Amino acid sequence: MPDAHDVIHRFVEEVYGEGKVELIDELVDEDYVEHTMMEGFPPGREGLQSFVQTLHAALSDVHAEAERVLVDGDQLAWRWRMTGRHTGESMGIPASGNRIEITGNDVGAMRDGKLVERWCEQDMLSLMTQLGAIDASKSQT
Repeated sequence: MPDAHDVIHRFVEEVYGEGKVELIDELVDEDYVEHTMMEGFPPGREGLQSFVQTLHAALSDVHAEAERVLVDGDQLAWRWRMTGRHTGESMGIPASGNRIEITGNDVGAMRDGKLVERWCEQDMLSLMTQLGAIDASKSQT
């Protein structure tokens, strides 16, 4: 059975970072539940695959890294960082050409060496500012 650390590193770095959606069936259980999927994407592995493809259509030169992975039995937590260049439309936002960097913290669970569920918290305000969708200089305090 694969090591949980290896599964998460491959999930973040190869699936998200390199866009290798063909690895989803290997790393993610067929009953996978994504608790924080953006609206408009189907549930489960299909939605995950579609989301990763959409991400790579919007960003070029993507690099993703699992910076810290904690494992307690079948429970997981990991911090990740992703960088790229906004070269395609994203969430209705035209390509800006801007470099982006986003970080997030995920928690999830594994069963039989595969990811079965995940919750994701990420810095969307920073991302929207980097994409040019929000003017940080005009934010109210």
